[in-house]
Amino acid sequence: MDYKILIYGANGYTGKLITQEAKRKGINVEIAGRNEKAIQSIARETGFPYHIVELNDTDKLERLLKDFHTVIHCAGPFSETAVPMVEACIKSKTNYLDITGEIWVFEDVMKYHEQAIKAGIALIPGVGFDVVPTDCLAGYLKDKLPSGTSLELAFVGSKTGMSRGTAVTMAKNIAKGGFIRENGEIKNVPLAYDVKEIEFPHKKQWCMTIPWGDLMTSYHQTQIPNIKVFSGASLKMIKKIKKYRNLKFLLGIGWIQKLVRRRIENSVSGPKEDNLKSGKTYVIGKIMDDAGNSFKAELITPEAYFLTAKTALVSALKLDKNPSKGYLTPSQAFGKDFIMEFENVERIDKA
Repeated sequence: MDYKILIYGANGYTGKLITQEAKRKGINVEIAGRNEKAIQSIARETGFPYHIVELNDTDKLERLLKDFHTVIHCAGPFSETAVPMVEACIKSKTNYLDITGEIWVFEDVMKYHEQAIKAGIALIPGVGFDVVPTDCLAGYLKDKLPSGTSLELAFVGSKTGMSRGTAVTMAKNIAKGGFIRENGEIKNVPLAYDVKEIEFPHKKQWCMTIPWGDLMTSYHQTQIPNIKVFSGASLKMIKKIKKYRNLKFLLGIGWIQKLVRRRIENSVSGPKEDNLKSGKTYVIGKIMDDAGNSFKAELITPEAYFLTAKTALVSALKLDKNPSKGYLTPSQAFGKDFIMEFENVERIDKA
């Protein structure tokens, strides 16, 4: 049968962008999700066939997936939804892609590596901005300095809003604090553990460490034992985070989590269309070794959500002819120059 792609969670902010990108490119996909009214609305808008299925309805989900070669899973928070989808994909022998940036989701998916190989499928979480640009940059830097033992990645975007799904995920995970990788191990650290001013291509920007997916993916790909990921933030925000980080346990309380999630769902909608098209994201990577050698490179990409719609869809299309199986990072599956295949992406060496 013809190569078939399913977009699950097509009614979410990013899922809808990916679905619209498929329509714009003339790529036939089918869509699915849990919210019948929202999925039907997108189906009417795009003309794509649709399916309504809950992730916990395992039999129905597996029957649906058997008709598809690849699913792009967009329904977060992925810490709650990734494993049910991965298990269904293994049973149905369907390639699994998602757009997560959650550290522990990468580890959860990685545990299914051997089962995926036996099923003859690929498991590639993080095929959006989380983590395609940074994963490709990490591999590129490792090639430039193979002796590297420390990696720092940093990014900042134009002023575009956050999607509802991203905001919910951040609120859910903030109670866990921050993380870095040190001597090969994930280390729990306070929020905004390390703060520094970083020179990006367009300006200097204060940044703080964040618990980003590259703490898993870059390590899995490069075996660099020391990794920190920074995100741009205002000094006002950094001070506020430091002030309240001792109260982070409050967001781990169930009823407070529900209250915060409800408030986010009622108030956060995502970046406006003009910002999506005009925005840019700046990524810096620096690798260092124990002898004091270093190498630095920059990436300039389109706005993060705008880029995600493109990288996720192209990732799914590439699996039509890609023999890779088991758990892979995006650059392991598609090459360290994968990010360079997209329009308006520039990489600059700063050795």
